[in-house]
Amino acid sequence: MRAEAVDATPAVAVRAIAGDERPAQLAQRLQLSLTSLPQAARLLFSFGPQGLELQAPGRRLKPLRVDFTGSGVERVGSQLLLRAARVKTRPARLLDLTAGLGADAWRLAQAGFIVTAIERQPLVHALLEDALTRAPRLAGTGSLQAVCADARSVLGDLEQSAWPEVVYLDPMFPEQGRTALPRRELQLLRELTGDDDNGVELATLARMRATRRVVVKRPLHAPPLLPSVDVCLKGRAVRFDVYLVAAGP
Repeated sequence: MRAEAVDATPAVAVRAIAGDERPAQLAQRLQLSLTSLPQAARLLFSFGPQGLELQAPGRRLKPLRVDFTGSGVERVGSQLLLRAARVKTRPARLLDLTAGLGADAWRLAQAGFIVTAIERQPLVHALLEDALTRAPRLAGTGSLQAVCADARSVLGDLEQSAWPEVVYLDPMFPEQGRTALPRRELQLLRELTGDDDNGVELATLARMRATRRVVVKRPLHAPPLLPSVDVCLKGRAVRFDVYLVAAGP
């Protein structure tokens, strides 16, 4: 019986650049292969003139790159997000449990929050971290720190004195039930992270740590992650479910 062929192509690699030490450093940190061949992996990290990006060689997919300089930051639902997260305490600490590409975390930092953005996937975190090195300086009290960790562990290890006023949660939207496929570049994000399956657990833990409110981003017609939503702000495609905390610790 003939053995089936095994695809030995690495899932992700880093493209080498002559005279540039960054690719080798990134490959070592993420424990990825370093290659000079553009077709050597199904997904390829590459340092371009506009920063680090994730490419899909041979596929008609736009490279995935994070950019906080203005044009790369989506503003869909931004006003609803700020209304959902608003608290009187200033400056306020905000913990983003599912940072992803960081667009919401950046907008919240621009609004004056002290944001800690948690991203569990090291490859996605690398894109986010690179964007922060190129990001414009935030005015006022706002700040943004990206941490690569499991949000459940972060919540569990928080000392009571460090509990944030706001916890924000944006689980990956499920494919089932969507009326349109995600943008092509977000297909690459799905290949790295898959669908989030721990949203309910994170929301439950978040309600035990937030001192003012928990904000959950949901598809417009999806059921809430947890019952007893206190405030619901609806947009055209998404909504923000807010769970209020009566008093801090």
